[in-house]
Amino acid sequence: MSRYILAHDLGTSGNKATLFDENGKLVSSRIETYRTDYSGENRAEQDPADWWNAVCLSSKHVISGIDPLKIAGVSFSGQMMACLCVDKQGTPLRKALIYSDQRAEKQAKQLTDAIGLTEFFKITGHRPSSSYSLAKLLWIKDHEPEVFTKTFKMLQAKDYMNFKLTGRFFTDFNDASGTNAFDIKKRIWSDLIISEAGISPDVFPDAVSSTTVIGKVSHAASIECGIPEGVPVTAGAGDGGCATIGAGSYSPGNAYCYMGSSSWVSVTTDRMIEDSDMKTFTWAHPIEGLYHPCGTMQTAGSSINWLSGLLNGSTAAADLENINKLAEESPIGADGVFFLPYLLGERSPWWDPNARGCFIGMNINTDRRHICRALIEGIAMNLNESLKVMKGQTGINSVVFIGGGANGSMLRRIFADVFGLQLEIPALLSEATSMGAALIGGVGTGLYSGFDMVKKMNPVIDTVECSLESNAIYEKRSKIFTGLYTNLKKSFTEISEVCTG
Repeated sequence: MSRYILAHDLGTSGNKATLFDENGKLVSSRIETYRTDYSGENRAEQDPADWWNAVCLSSKHVISGIDPLKIAGVSFSGQMMACLCVDKQGTPLRKALIYSDQRAEKQAKQLTDAIGLTEFFKITGHRPSSSYSLAKLLWIKDHEPEVFTKTFKMLQAKDYMNFKLTGRFFTDFNDASGTNAFDIKKRIWSDLIISEAGISPDVFPDAVSSTTVIGKVSHAASIECGIPEGVPVTAGAGDGGCATIGAGSYSPGNAYCYMGSSSWVSVTTDRMIEDSDMKTFTWAHPIEGLYHPCGTMQTAGSSINWLSGLLNGSTAAADLENINKLAEESPIGADGVFFLPYLLGERSPWWDPNARGCFIGMNINTDRRHICRALIEGIAMNLNESLKVMKGQTGINSVVFIGGGANGSMLRRIFADVFGLQLEIPALLSEATSMGAALIGGVGTGLYSGFDMVKKMNPVIDTVECSLESNAIYEKRSKIFTGLYTNLKKSFTEISEVCTG
């Protein structure tokens, strides 16, 4: 009889429970949703009780058709960069500030001023930002001192679920590297940053490898969630780290691109890459001793849906097919039209909240075909700005292409030609995160012999070769693309000032 790994993907909109068997086959899955509190400027909070309720409901559903005693382990992927303050008993002291809460801009600037942007980046692999946990904790310290005084530990979403299951406080290196307080090279909490922040290092839980078994399901937790008492629980990883594993990026040089509402490119390395311009950022890889530098853009699939709405009066993701069809009818380079895909500012590579979306280069003959092609080319060229930082220092030969937006033959062709690399298309485009969590749990409990199990779980079923001729054209256009942003940066700031003034 089969044994199983119960994996959870604790996301922004809900928790997805998945059950994989010992052969890596997806047996069942269930999503339970919860809400986010956006009531207030830059506020984004969630109730951790909703997380736990979703985990309990989804767990009971997916294990209802099997012998629960055959569950070999539980593992979590979770949304990153949260700040949940709990007391010594593990009771939440307030709702969790999730990654999209942006109230801590002042505190992030104080960290930058105290340590310096370059030094901070060298230590953590990231820029200081209100998106990260440390700035959020400092916001609580400044605005809710009564909560801060009672805080015993600051936890990430999945770490609180692990506590609920085992009664133990841990995080993993991957999630820790998303706090802005972790020394990514030494794999320890940074004494310098924590000291300058004026907080106790004891507020951070012990950080361990993602595959570490941190405890077992307690009797009390078993009654609530239906998972048998004594089942091992691994530390797990953040959603980005689990997606990296699930995309097959588990050894140096393995690269992938995730195409969703937002999009990112990443590669596994055995060392920190050099990035003096700080275009990218780097996480501790879920596999101990490795890293995964990353470049994330704000509006990739969102740009496609936005254009679909303009053309068709609809924002349905299914309109990607129409965008692909129209783009295919346009010549390469969209007859000189460029699209800057900055509809919500931009993260990588520019880190500019004032950046704006633009179509540039239109003439009297420009039509929908050119607009659609320019939009896809702009998304690809923007991602390639980050990928070029990685390609220059690692041996990348191909890129695994995943995510709900990774469909469409024309889109895939453009990405391959812009990247100058072969694209590999796996069988399952949207299961990387939960699959990564299952792999971590399976390796940690010994159910799976290694992370190469992903080849069996999600094999590559198609490839798209790069056209060297097309890539040469895109190399020239990419220089123009970069120049357009550089030349318009001052104007973007001025526009922002007028609109908010």
